Amino acid sequence: MHLFDKDKILQTLIQACTKKKNNSDKLIADQPSPPVKKKSNQTLESLYPVNQHSIKALTKNALTSIADSGVSISRSGSVMSHSISFARSSDESSSSTDILFPDEECEADRMVSQHYTLRTAFDGLDFSAPILPLLSQKDTVVLDIGCGSGTWTMEIATQFPSAKFIGLDRKSLFPRDIKPKNCQFRLFDIIAVGGQVHLPFEDASIDFIFQRDMNWGLSESIWTPLMREYFRILKPGGWIELVEPDIETNRASTYENLLINKLVNNFYRRQQDPFVSKRLSTFAATTGYRRIQSDFKSMPLGWGFQKLYCKKTQKTTLRCSEFARAAAQHRLDLLQSLQHWFLSEGHISRSKFESIINRLPEQWHKNRAYTNWHRTIAQKPFFN
Repeated sequence: MHLFDKDKILQTLIQACTKKKNNSDKLIADQPSPPVKKKSNQTLESLYPVNQHSIKALTKNALTSIADSGVSISRSGSVMSHSISFARSSDESSSSTDILFPDEECEADRMVSQHYTLRTAFDGLDFSAPILPLLSQKDTVVLDIGCGSGTWTMEIATQFPSAKFIGLDRKSLFPRDIKPKNCQFRLFDIIAVGGQVHLPFEDASIDFIFQRDMNWGLSESIWTPLMREYFRILKPGGWIELVEPDIETNRASTYENLLINKLVNNFYRRQQDPFVSKRLSTFAATTGYRRIQSDFKSMPLGWGFQKLYCKKTQKTTLRCSEFARAAAQHRLDLLQSLQHWFLSEGHISRSKFESIINRLPEQWHKNRAYTNWHRTIAQKPFFN
């Protein structure tokens, strides 16, 4: 059994944003949610009871399930080790990503959950570039920049065993032993030296470059050199795909805006662009790419519901959209993972931070808050 067969279990969790072939169950995502009693410290779980097959419980075992899907164990002996921080200039001495996300284990769990939530948000697709014919060819090479836990890399490698997949990240959150034979991971740190970025690949050697949620560790000045470097290593006709979230929550409460404003100011202080998600297509256009396409998906934070009709019982039941619940949980996990920074550099007390976090689910539900994820694909021209 392939991993994608098991992934059907996950898709039943978050069926709120997928089109269902069975007409007996009809989804209405935009209808008003059932009334909720106001509580000062209401949690996400109290607002939306967690299904026993919750996305968090299932994604926890997502990586280990690869071993049960017929994928062979491969040991990598060619791992490059670097100790400098991710995506910084050569003279910087501290890592913004280390300060923002100090707990590597929690961050790995969050990225796995994020992977499945985004898959559902983008209509069940893991990429949008038109590369399906390429993925069936043996000489195709796919590069996953900032691969994190390696979930995206391994799942696509399992689905397309003919192509070769390489994941790069500055931290070894990815598995070293249990992974598809056509998948490898390398420790590598993206740095800018003299205004240039160099990746360890030959000219015109990569068919597809995938990069997601990397802006937490990229300085504003590194984006253009990095896009030029992608252009260098891409084969003529090769594609890039960039996926980044808005840092802000739409229809956010005053309490959440307090946190986000501090975070935005921190980005500027570290010479990072907090709003780069809206400029992805501009970076692609100014560095020579063509056939640029951009879109975005909105993720409702715990509001909207599923209306399920059962023909046998002729009864209709309502429950919170599993996708909306997962999106809200992911947003909470992100903000909670930043607690260390908010307490140490954001000058917020622990009690105040926890009070804000506890109020968010009810406020999201009341305001119909949502976040946007932006996606841009672009192609390197066949002829310069």
